[in-house]
Parts: sequence; C-alpha cells; structure tokens
Amino acid sequence: MRQFGKLLFTLFCFSILSLIGGTVAYAIEPEGSTEYEGLDVSRHQEEVDFKAVANAGVEIVYIKASEGTEWIDPYFEKNYEGAKAAGLKVGFYHYIIARSVSDAINEANFFVSVIEDKPFDTKLAVDFEDFGELTKEEINQITLAFAEEVENLTGKEVVIYSNSNNASNIFDESLTKYSLWVAQYDGNEISNEVIWDTWAGWQYTDTGTIEGVNGNADLNIFNEGIFLKDSSQVEEPDTTEPTSTEPSDTNTTTYIVKKGDTLYHIARSFDVTVASIVEENNINNPNLIYPGDELRIFIDNSSQTYVIKSGDTLWKIAQEHGTTVDRLASVNNIKNPNLIYPGVTLKINK
Repeated sequence: MRQFGKLLFTLFCFSILSLIGGTVAYAIEPEGSTEYEGLDVSRHQEEVDFKAVANAGVEIVYIKASEGTEWIDPYFEKNYEGAKAAGLKVGFYHYIIARSVSDAINEANFFVSVIEDKPFDTKLAVDFEDFGELTKEEINQITLAFAEEVENLTGKEVVIYSNSNNASNIFDESLTKYSLWVAQYDGNEISNEVIWDTWAGWQYTDTGTIEGVNGNADLNIFNEGIFLKDSSQVEEPDTTEPTSTEPSDTNTTTYIVKKGDTLYHIARSFDVTVASIVEENNINNPNLIYPGDELRIFIDNSSQTYVIKSGDTLWKIAQEHGTTVDRLASVNNIKNPNLIYPGVTLKINK
C-alpha cells in the first residue's frame, strides 16, 4: 500500500511537470551493466603492490605512460609489469600539455611510441585538464587532434578522461563520439549536466584507501564500455622508405602511404615539415591519410630541420643555425616567438 501511494505521488509529480512545461532530468547511464573495480596509478603512488591490489577486488588498472613529448612516467615500466603479473586488466593514459594542434599531434606520436610494444586491454585514455589561457575552441581542437592521431596510429579506441565540470562546460559534441571516463567525487551518481549520454568509467574519489597502495588512491568504477574490441599490442608502423619516381637531380619525390603511417612520421623520415607535405598535396585534414595514397614530397636542399629541446629559445636556435628569429617564425608559421615547445620540429632556412 505504501509503495502504491508512492507510485501515485510520482505520477502526480510527472503530471504537474508536464502541465507547466517542465522536464525530468536523469543522470547519464553506464555503457554496460557489469561493473569492475578500478585503480589508476602514476609516480605519485610510488611503489604499488599489485597482488594486494588484485586481492582487494580491483580488476582494472590505468597506468600513466607519458606527458608532453619527452616525459615518461618513471614508474611506467614497473607498474605495467606488476599489474600484468598480478593478472589485472591494463590500460594507459597520457597527460596533455599541448598548446596547439601540432603540439597535440606530436604528443600523440610520443605516447604511442611509449606503449607500442605492450599488449593492453582498455581504451587509451586522453587526459587534458590544464588549459592555461586556451580558448574553449582551442581546447577542443587540441583534444580532438590528439585523440584522432592516437586512433590513426594504433587502430585502437580512445576514452576521454574529464572531471564533470569540463565534461559539462568545456568539451563539446565533437568529443562525444568517444567514451567518457568522468571524475566526480560528490554524490552517488554522475551529474546529468555532462554532454555525454553514457559513461564507461567513473573516478569517484582521489583520496581512497586500498591494500597495496600507500596513501591516497584514485578509485574507479568501470563497465564493459572501457574495454577494447581488440587488445593485441600496437604494432610499430613500417619504416618509411623514399620511393623516387623522378630523376635523382630533382627536389621532388613521391611516397606511397603505408598502413600505420602518419604525416608526422613521413615528414620526419624525409626531414621535411608536415606543413610542406600538406601544402604540396592540397591535404584538407592532416589527420586523414590512407594506405595507397601517393604523396609528393618536396625536399628543399637549402633547408634543414631541428627538433626543439627543453630549454631552447628561438633566439638560441637561430644563433646556432646562422639565421634569424623572424625567419624561423615566418617559415614555421609561429605566431608567438616566445612560445615554443619541446618535441616540435622546426624547418630552418638560412
């Protein structure tokens, strides 16, 4: 009788809402019905006893692999070996610090190079949360560029890691084609304001406790949506080899795109820039090239390339290569000469 009265009250509320034009909001649904306890780790947890973690009921572990274009988590290898030895399902994440689409593409290539010889079980996680002074549009362009490049390089699915605020107010619809791993530490359900319809992972605390981890632990609930369709390891792309179809005294050659290629890898192999290949071949989207495509590569013998290192400035690079800051900025379409990032390849014309 009490249940029947509760039902009548609920129906009454729905009727009132419909009469006044109101709507009923529901929290977003999980992608799957089966739940898995999860943990994510990085250097911050230091030594982790993964056997104890597994005995405590954890089934999935996400491991930080890299950050930017040079930094590999010092516990990455040890965490991976320990988690696999304990029989846990393993996933990887990368922390983005990019400030442009080209930075994002370089970071994606670095991330994939770090994990490419390791089998894993869950979707590759994109972690972008430190936005600096980027606009909302720039944030979404960078996130999408990174995610698409990782997909193209690996053939594996991607998941977007985000707190509920960013998933509600910063990230846009272009990213909802990917699964969501949301961080929200208040309440017993995920906010219904996030723009995703479903979630694959929920990080419900960053101050949890669990056997095998000293100090605070990031604890999660995952469902079937977090798993890869194919958990085989990422294969290293075929080595790029120039195939000349013109006389050797010309500066133009052609290259047939192979499976796993990216413009970034091709450009590095020919010692040219991605921008020069895009311009030479009228490519609308640098992230979309296909096996069998024939690319014209213009090689300027009067120029060379340089990969920016930590601590470099354009002035220092210009001095070392006998050119000027203005020239470097112009050739490489650099809007702010004071903002350059490690890992980015510069074209240098003297």
